[in-house]
Amino acid sequence: PRPKKADAEALRDARPARTEPAIEVLLELDPFKTGSSGSGTITVTEKSHGRLASSTVRFRNVSSFDGITSSVMQNASGYSIASVVDTDSYTVSVSDTATVGSVKGGGKIASAGPVTLES
Repeated sequence: PRPKKADAEALRDARPARTEPAIEVLLELDPFKTGSSGSGTITVTEKSHGRLASSTVRFRNVSSFDGITSSVMQNASGYSIASVVDTDSYTVSVSDTATVGSVKGGGKIASAGPVTLES
């Protein structure tokens, strides 16, 4: 029998295009900053976040700071982004209010990501 020639149009190890799932992102040290005293507005610092206003973000492993409890920050439903300040920060509104105001906090292992994580 004659040997078969390779298909000139075939792709070696062809794989279909894949969409990467959303993942949680580790934030820098104390990534949250409260607004003025009595305010529930929190500014989040996340480098090159690429997030849009009205999209939902969920925070994990947050330490309490300036009257904002960790359980409020770690809301299972996440938070709708109120406004995008710049490429490295955005704001969310929480139910707790700042005691002092303009205080940074949140700890060293806080993360931001989608409401649900894929396994």
